[in-house]
Amino acid sequence: MNIEQQSNQDTKNSRTALIVEGGAMRGAWAAGVLAFLHETGRRQYDLVYAASSGACTAAYFVAGLWEPGLTIWRELASKVVRRTNFLHHKPFVDLAYLVDHVIRQHVPLSVEALQKAPTRFFIVLTDCHTGRPVYFHACDDRVFAALRATASLALATRGFYFVDGHPFADGGIADPIPVRRAIEDGATDITVVLTHKLTFRLKPIPHWLGRVAYPEFPRVAQAWTARQNVNYNDALELMKHPPAGVRIQVFSPLRPLPVGSFTIEQKRIRAAVALGHDEALEQAKGRP
Repeated sequence: MNIEQQSNQDTKNSRTALIVEGGAMRGAWAAGVLAFLHETGRRQYDLVYAASSGACTAAYFVAGLWEPGLTIWRELASKVVRRTNFLHHKPFVDLAYLVDHVIRQHVPLSVEALQKAPTRFFIVLTDCHTGRPVYFHACDDRVFAALRATASLALATRGFYFVDGHPFADGGIADPIPVRRAIEDGATDITVVLTHKLTFRLKPIPHWLGRVAYPEFPRVAQAWTARQNVNYNDALELMKHPPAGVRIQVFSPLRPLPVGSFTIEQKRIRAAVALGHDEALEQAKGRP
C-alpha cells in the first residue's frame, strides 16, 4: 500500500481537521495559536495536515506533548539558523540539529504517542520526481525523516531529504495550505492556522531561481516557480467560499510579526509565540 492509498483509507470517515501553514521562523506565531487551542480544550482533531515548521509544531500537538514542544520555540529555535554557514557555502538552516538532536533526543517526540493518538497526522511533502504533493501518514519512525524532508527549504537547506529512499522537498511547495485535500478526505469542520495575513497573496518565484535551487529536480523547480503561488492563492479563495456543509475557521496574523523567516533573536521568537496566542484569543472572541 503506498502512502497516498494509506491516507485515503485512514481518513475516509473523518470530520474535523486542523491545517498548520509553514513559514520557517514565522511558525512561532502558529505555535502560539496552537498553544491557545490546547489551553482552550481544542486538542483533538480527526485529521491534521502540516508542512515545514508547521509540521514540527503539529507533531508535538498531535502527540499530546505540547509543553515540551513549545519549549523548542521558546528556548531552542534560534539555534536552528546558522547564518555564518552561508560564508562557508553550507546550508544556513541546520536540520540535522533540529531533527536529529532536538526532536529525536533533547526534546524527544514520542512515536508511540503519535501511534496512540486518535488523530491521523499527515506531513505534507513534495515528491522530487513529480513535483506533486504527498500526504505522509506519520505513525512510525519514518516521521523524523519526513519532518526533515518537509522542512527542507529551497536555498536555505539542501532542499530535499530522503524518506524510504525517495527524495522529497518542502511540502509547502506543492500544497502550501491543504484545505482542498482536507475536504476531499471528508472534513466538514476545518481549522486553518496561517502564518501570513489573510490579505497576503503569494507571488510567483522567478524561473531561474527554481533552476538554481533544484538543479537535480526540474519538476520541483517548476512546481515552486509556476504553481506554488497559484495553489496558495486558490486555497485562500476556497477558504473564503467553502462548499456547502463545510465550516472553516481561520487564524491569521493581525499585526506585523516580530520575526521573519530566518530570525535568530530568541527574544523575538518568544514574542511571536506570545503574539500568536493573544491574537488567536482576540480572533476567537470575535466569532459567534
